[in-house]
Amino acid sequence: MPKTRIAELEIHYTENGSGETLLIFPDHLHASQAYADEIDHFSERFHVLSFDYPGSGRSTRDVKYQDERAYDLWNFRADLACHLLMDLDIDEAYAVGAGGGALVALHFAGRQARLHQLMAKGVIADSFLPRLDKRTLHRSLDTREHFYVRNAEALRKQHGDDWRQVVDADTALLRRMADRGGYALPDFVLNSIPSPVLLTGSLQDPLVPGIAQEFARISAIVPDCSVYLASTSGHRYGEEHPLMWTAPNLFHQMADAFLSRRFAAT
Repeated sequence: MPKTRIAELEIHYTENGSGETLLIFPDHLHASQAYADEIDHFSERFHVLSFDYPGSGRSTRDVKYQDERAYDLWNFRADLACHLLMDLDIDEAYAVGAGGGALVALHFAGRQARLHQLMAKGVIADSFLPRLDKRTLHRSLDTREHFYVRNAEALRKQHGDDWRQVVDADTALLRRMADRGGYALPDFVLNSIPSPVLLTGSLQDPLVPGIAQEFARISAIVPDCSVYLASTSGHRYGEEHPLMWTAPNLFHQMADAFLSRRFAAT
């Protein structure tokens, strides 16, 4: 896995394939390694790029700029993505993310790409809520211990032997955000996205209550927005989050159709 230095931070990234760039933003708890299946799938047509956020995966553990992370975590990560693209001499990219990664992808497309004179060509945002009130965010964090138990080995492979410290630090950061009242993705970010956006998710996903109403609301704000919501993922263990992983064939089908239309139009 190659690495680069961005603003005193050592950032590890993954890339595969050739063609136009498609940037995959990891969700909370995860590093780019978790998206091996998505990287393999999309690299058949794209140059797929993903990276480990500071403090996670194989990136630096010396996390700086704590005030920026605390003020707007997902915008901070979108800014890092822009610097990574510029370091690699890439001036345009599609963006894909699930959960917290979807929030980063939307910040990338609606704000940071423009500030860095880059072009966001299209966004796929999966299984997320644009508004996380205090109660919703705390309740989603309450389920994490169950996730750790089931996925300890996978988390160790992604982050290393200190995986528990990595994920606990992420939980603590989000707990502090919840205590301050939560988070809301600004409308000015959503209505500034110049490219088409596809929103996907499952209506039965317990981590995103009210997803249908929220997607309907933001689809009226994003200038060019499409929505796909599955009634259920059909996952064999009854899991629903995110759709990207619990119904990968369905997600890939919708993503490929969206990207094919965008690819044909450019």
